[in-house]
Amino acid sequence: EAAVAYARAVGEAPGQAEVAAAAAARAAEAQAVEAAKAVRVAKAEQLRQLRQLREQKRRLQEQKPLLEEQRRRAAIEDQRRLFEEAASRQRQRQAGGGGGSGGGG
Repeated sequence: EAAVAYARAVGEAPGQAEVAAAAAARAAEAQAVEAAKAVRVAKAEQLRQLRQLREQKRRLQEQKPLLEEQRRRAAIEDQRRLFEEAASRQRQRQAGGGGGSGGGG
């Protein structure tokens, strides 16, 4: 009805206005369908990324105990090495009689 009233106001034939209104309605519907499709695609992409992040998080959680064990072993190894170096220096001091500047002759 509004399209017919508008057509009369601008001097077009009522039939032409209805055809134009129907075409505009079809175009708007097609745009709405495309927009809905784009939203579905975007949501699917978000879901895919979310799944990817969850999988990445799960893998990291699985690796965490292994990394902690590696870190613990490395710390133990560092302590052992430091202890051995200190013990070696101690043995050298005892064997060398206090070390020395080496005299020369």
